[in-house]
Parts: sequence; structure tokens; C-alpha cells
Amino acid sequence: MDVIYVSKRVIAGVTLATVLAGCADMNDAKAKFASVSCNPLIAGVGGAAIGAIVAGGNRAAGAAIGAGIAAIVCAAVDYEAKQIKTAQQAQADYQAGHGGRMPEQASVVWYTTSFEPASISAGEKATLHSYIEVVKGKRDTVDPTIEEEATIYKPDGSVAKSVRKPVNQTASAGAFTSSFTIPMPQGVPQGSYPVKSTLYVNGVQIAERKVDLQVVAGSPDNRTYAMNATRTVN
Repeated sequence: MDVIYVSKRVIAGVTLATVLAGCADMNDAKAKFASVSCNPLIAGVGGAAIGAIVAGGNRAAGAAIGAGIAAIVCAAVDYEAKQIKTAQQAQADYQAGHGGRMPEQASVVWYTTSFEPASISAGEKATLHSYIEVVKGKRDTVDPTIEEEATIYKPDGSVAKSVRKPVNQTASAGAFTSSFTIPMPQGVPQGSYPVKSTLYVNGVQIAERKVDLQVVAGSPDNRTYAMNATRTVN
């Protein structure tokens, strides 16, 4: 069996927004946190302004938070995927469990996700692992295209970044393992960062999974700073 291995390094961008205006209170700070864009100058200055509000005037803490806010928005995410079961093997397994029948159209047999580790300190990385198995439908005239998307939320419920990548480089059913390696830069606020993974087959959303990445306080030399927020994931 040929093994397909893909490795991509991507920079997730978000729409540029003005973040230089002052924050009147914590709610304004959270709103600005959600609007920081992946522009090094704007993100850095805007993040520092937000950090000062969050840290209650503590310049050192504010600078650390500001740097972390800018970094998480612009952070690079590594994506890897490889095929571990051919379309024929996936079809045989499906038929063995379904009385020899096949689905009418391409179907997801398995889609599972998990974080490793589930809890990290700022400055560390966590990897979102997925197992994906898709079979071709008996009415399908072409092999399916499979894509996976990871959407990372900040503790306040706003989206930090969303990355969508092809699982199979050429259209094919089968089983695949994939991973998004997500860095949490120094200074990011501690808290729960929900991550939603979405699976697309032939451009149509088929399955969705949600897991949490917990960023905890590090050692005195590797501090993170708390930013109270209400978690909301739609």
C-alpha cells in the first residue's frame, strides 16, 4: 500500500481591524482581544494596549499578555496527514460489518479527535489528533475529496483562528490519521481554549467534534496571566 504523507505549515490570517483605540473597561478589552489581527505592528500595539487593561496597570504583566495575544493570532499551525488504509480496505471492512452492502454516497465511518497533551503551559504546543475513515458510495462516479478544519477559540468565546486543509492530496476514500499542532505562545491568558474540528467530504460538512485545550499557569519564570471570560462556542 502506498503511504501518502503531507506536511504543511500555515499562517492563519484574520481580517485587519483597528485595535489602537483605548479600552474603557474589561468588556472593551475583551472586545479588542477578539479583533486583534495578524499584522505584526497592529497586533503588537493592540495586544499591548489590551494587556495593560487586563493586567490592571501592571506594565510587565500587560506587556506579556499583549505579546501573547498578538502571537496566538499570528501563530503558525503545523498540519500533517497520512493514509493508513486504502479505499479497497475501507470498503471491505465496511461491507463486512453491513452485510455486504455499501452506502448510497460517500460516508464517514469513523471520525475521532483528541488532544495530546490536553493541558499545557504558555510557550508549549499541543497536538490535535484525528482518525478519519471514509468509504465511497455505490452511486458515486468519482472518488471523494476530504478536508479537515480546526477552529481555535479564545477563552472569551471569540475565534482566534481557523485552518482548513485537505486530508487526501488526491481524491480517495480510505482511512487517514491527521494532526494539527497548535502552539500557545508565551504570555497567552490561562484558561480553556475550545477547539472545534470539522470534517468535509466533497465540500459538504459531514461531522464535527469539540475538545478543550487547557492553558495553565506556569512556573514563576514562565507565567501566564488569567483573563476572566465566559466561554461560548456555537
